[in-house]
Amino acid sequence: MAQLTNADYRKNSFEPRIAVVQLIFGIIYGFVTGIGIILAFRVLEATGEQPWLQYFFVILFGVLAAKSFYIYAKTRIAQNTGIQVVARVENIVPTHGITIVEGMLVMPDETTLPIESRFAGESVAHELKRFLDENKTKKLPALLVNKDTKHPRGQFLVKTRAGHLDPEYMNSLKTSK
Repeated sequence: MAQLTNADYRKNSFEPRIAVVQLIFGIIYGFVTGIGIILAFRVLEATGEQPWLQYFFVILFGVLAAKSFYIYAKTRIAQNTGIQVVARVENIVPTHGITIVEGMLVMPDETTLPIESRFAGESVAHELKRFLDENKTKKLPALLVNKDTKHPRGQFLVKTRAGHLDPEYMNSLKTSK
């Protein structure tokens, strides 16, 4: 098998934090759209002329808000309809304050999909390596989304808290073996 690059792992990875960012941007764009509508009415009342510039910005920010809410909804639906599978950990890299976990997700049809997940804190890498070594395994739970599309994506289901592995999560992994 050919050596996989970082881009190969990253292109199949699912990142649900994008949904939160898009929701925030959608709210901001919606607020700006509302201000633009109010300004358009004020300009129309004050001058009696059509406020084309305000119309343009209302349409622009309305489209941006709709796009952001669409991405948010699509990501949340994918996350909620994803299925839990097992992924084999290939590499755990602590770098520049984050932990990058690369691996191969085993899909229901027994094909594999290279995925990558990123977590805050380098200590997550050391704790995760120690946990996997103690339990003599290379497998972690993962989430597979959009499995029936041309572009399935996945993510490792690892819970962290303040840059460390969540102790409750580690206990749940031990009991679910």
